[in-house]
Amino acid sequence: MDLVVGATGLVGQQITLGLRHQGRAVRALVRGGARHEKAAPLLSAGIEIVDADLTKPETLPSACAGVETVLCTATSMPHGKDDGLRCVDHDGVLALIDCAERAGARHFIYTSYSGNIRVDSALETAKRDCEERLLSGKMRVTILRPSYFMEVWLSAMLGFDPASGRARIYGPGDAKISYISLQDVVSLVLSAAVRPQDSAVILEMGGPEPLSLLEVVGVFEKALGKKFELEKVPLAALEEQHRATDPLQKTFAALMISYANGDTISDSLETAHRYGVRLHSVSDYAATFRKAADA
Repeated sequence: MDLVVGATGLVGQQITLGLRHQGRAVRALVRGGARHEKAAPLLSAGIEIVDADLTKPETLPSACAGVETVLCTATSMPHGKDDGLRCVDHDGVLALIDCAERAGARHFIYTSYSGNIRVDSALETAKRDCEERLLSGKMRVTILRPSYFMEVWLSAMLGFDPASGRARIYGPGDAKISYISLQDVVSLVLSAAVRPQDSAVILEMGGPEPLSLLEVVGVFEKALGKKFELEKVPLAALEEQHRATDPLQKTFAALMISYANGDTISDSLETAHRYGVRLHSVSDYAATFRKAADA
């Protein structure tokens, strides 16, 4: 039995459905249970839903009972409401790890983020503390450390808007980033679930080609046949935001500072090949916007 925690999220739902498509027995931890607005596709696929909450440790034993593999993608980002970075990402996931270990789970797959991201924040503390707890525990461990998701960081939500031809540039814009597709992370998780290693594995994950943000703009300009208008956000402004006392604002600033400084993953292709995953490029992603524009 697999337990997916974060099963209604952007990545977690695809992982949950993918596991079920492979014919595996799957249980999804969902706050609110079957009443949750995003539970319907899971129920339709024959996935067991358990009503539990990471912020309520007493609800976790029923979710972990009889489970062999736990896959955790849970996060309170991007809203971080109700002190979520502490209550969910940190304390909640640590409680889940403890409960899974007591229940006899054999494999824990945890979605963290790039090991190159080390700017102080509540999310950084949560990710690294959970990694450390897993590595010191009794279960087999697979820790995934993806770089920046292209579908998130190259989206209008963060100022990269191909439809309007506008791009927000954080810092100088010349530091290279190994953008990775959400789909590739899902594929790698599904592969790792069926190929557990005997020892702990930390997988730094990126796309096939590191590109600077300015180079990404060039890729999109070529694909869409139009010039982009650039908005510059100085590194000093991000550093000022990082001095905030609010943990969510500090975390956003930390992620953007690391983004501006770049994040190159050197062995992405080797890792993808080992797990049978074909990596999607930024050019592939840009092509989807071209198709949408032509439709």
